[in-house]
Amino acid sequence: MARRKSAAKKQERLHREIVGPTPEQHRRANYELGDIVDIEPGKVAVRIGKAYRREPYFEELARREATGISADDLRCLRFYRNRFEAAQRSPVRSVLNRDAGGKGDGPMLAALISSSDHRFLEHGIGAAVHTLRAIALEDKSYAQVAMDRWGSREQHWIVKGEDKVKIVPKSGKHPGIVRDEFLQALSRLTERALPYIRTGIS
Repeated sequence: MARRKSAAKKQERLHREIVGPTPEQHRRANYELGDIVDIEPGKVAVRIGKAYRREPYFEELARREATGISADDLRCLRFYRNRFEAAQRSPVRSVLNRDAGGKGDGPMLAALISSSDHRFLEHGIGAAVHTLRAIALEDKSYAQVAMDRWGSREQHWIVKGEDKVKIVPKSGKHPGIVRDEFLQALSRLTERALPYIRTGIS
């Protein structure tokens, strides 16, 4: 019993020491506390700590009604995002993490695959790939992509006698154009990625 209490207190202390997202960050996105895992080629995953991780924006989109994102689309977005994040890991470290004795091409091959996997999935998407990347990989909203492309304007309104200002897209039609582009790109991504997932290649 005493051992359980000691372990619980240790976990509570560790959680207090983890720096969480600010209130401003919480207003912009959802965050989850999860494990940080280190994986070396040919070895098991090792938990090395915990940290808050921002939930991908497309997860929030998928929870909304009538967004046009199917269960298969969501699977493929997660797969695409995971491949992209794998590509961000240091290729040098991946190559140097070789088995004892330095033999075998496993780490080298893993580094090459992880660095190009998400690009392979983008094949055939065309110009809309930039919209797909902005939303699926950079966590930008339709409105943010629209403002990046066409500019923004200030929207003013009065709340209890106080003037409020919000930056919005120049036209209310622009986010809709971005949404259509994203769904078209997502349809092509799903066609490309779903068979890849079902074969068990990862």
